Amino acid sequence: MKTLVFELLKPNTKNYMVYVNALFLLVLLSVGFVSPLTVVMAYFLESIIIGIFNVLKMGWCVRHTNKQDGGGLGNYSILIFFVFHYGFFIAIQSIFAFTFFEIEGSSFFTDGFALLKNYKALLRLEGMWLLIASIVFTNLLAFVMNFLAEKRYEHFTAGELMSKPYLRIFVQQFVVILSGFFLVFLKAGMIAAVLLILFRLALDLFLIGLRENTEALDRFASWYAEKNSQMSFEKIKKQLLLFTE
Repeated sequence: MKTLVFELLKPNTKNYMVYVNALFLLVLLSVGFVSPLTVVMAYFLESIIIGIFNVLKMGWCVRHTNKQDGGGLGNYSILIFFVFHYGFFIAIQSIFAFTFFEIEGSSFFTDGFALLKNYKALLRLEGMWLLIASIVFTNLLAFVMNFLAEKRYEHFTAGELMSKPYLRIFVQQFVVILSGFFLVFLKAGMIAAVLLILFRLALDLFLIGLRENTEALDRFASWYAEKNSQMSFEKIKKQLLLFTE
């Protein structure tokens, strides 16, 4: 298992951009161009960006399915459902996060339920637009180079992709809140931001490694199937691929 983890984390042509992006953030943080709060909140905002790109992926899947089966515009209704459902999910998490920082005396958030006001405050944080541009570029590159170029829309349905972001976003938001404890309670903003960057680096490397390394995917699926006999190897493999998309 340790060898497998090493294979997933070691630098290669598939994951070098993830390393570059993490190094870019660490440099900006070390020279004081962005604050620790900006880094933490940028990862929080990434949830919205991931949702937007997931809508695009679902749209391509529906388009491919319509070409194969002769479907119509009605099949795109799942995109509308996802936008409302995911939007509600993000709104609830946002209220929780903003209320947390409000209770702890943050000068940026004065009302956890004032979502638009709080998001405007986030965008005014020093260096935030640069970090947002970096996140959008990274997600756009992955969308074009992986999803479109490799025609991954042929292997998944829009329904399967609809549930894909939730677990990843839940994990990500949990880590953001955990970083907030360092930021607020311990006044250790730099530690909070660095830990968040390193965690996201490890998570992205793991996901990319599983997606691009067939042998690693098979070995991890076999290992998990041994621990969970109620799930078949093929089902676990398909769920892992869906999670990494």
